[in-house]
Amino acid sequence: MNAKNFQEEFRRGGTIEFETPTIVLGSASPRRVKMLEKHNIRFMQILSTFDDTELNDQFPHEGVTHKQESCYARTMAIAKLRPYIGKVKNGAVITADTTVYCDGRILEKPYTKEKCREQHEFISGKTTWVNTAIAIYFNGKVHCKLQKLKVNILQLPGHVIDEICDEPETLDCSGYRRAGALAPYAISKENTPTGGISVPIILRILKKLKYPKEFIFCV
Repeated sequence: MNAKNFQEEFRRGGTIEFETPTIVLGSASPRRVKMLEKHNIRFMQILSTFDDTELNDQFPHEGVTHKQESCYARTMAIAKLRPYIGKVKNGAVITADTTVYCDGRILEKPYTKEKCREQHEFISGKTTWVNTAIAIYFNGKVHCKLQKLKVNILQLPGHVIDEICDEPETLDCSGYRRAGALAPYAISKENTPTGGISVPIILRILKKLKYPKEFIFCV
């Protein structure tokens, strides 16, 4: 059965069983796909049926602490696993949630140019935290780990914000996109892109969950 058939069966509420241990990426993010491909990880993409709207609305997005923001990311990542639990056999399902935190505020995907402009004006000249919670379900167990990234945003000139708002990918990134026109103004010690996932963290979780290492990398 190919990925398309597995996806259709999953959406119908059926149980998916793999003949050999298989890593499943439960995310539509092209950045996360590229990250796994870059590290030669063997995986199949099967999207989650989870709608995070209601859960998202339960969390405050203004006046929050670092601890509350971390809790938000972890809760969302684990919640995305729920549709897979008991429905995927012999598969290690990876879900993730990325949040951008700045001055007591969680910045979400802007979706519109107006929101994009407001958020980039807000983070201009400030320190931000990009936190990605990575959750993996395998063999009846769930483990979650938080990846934290500190990014200092330099003062953004008006014309740079204009350029950022005209980049289509920016509107679908959590808070902002560390690429394109923003790249020279986003300073950090690491080169992990917004919305990316740490492969070393994934490998540590897979080891903890006793996923067979011979089925991790492409031959």
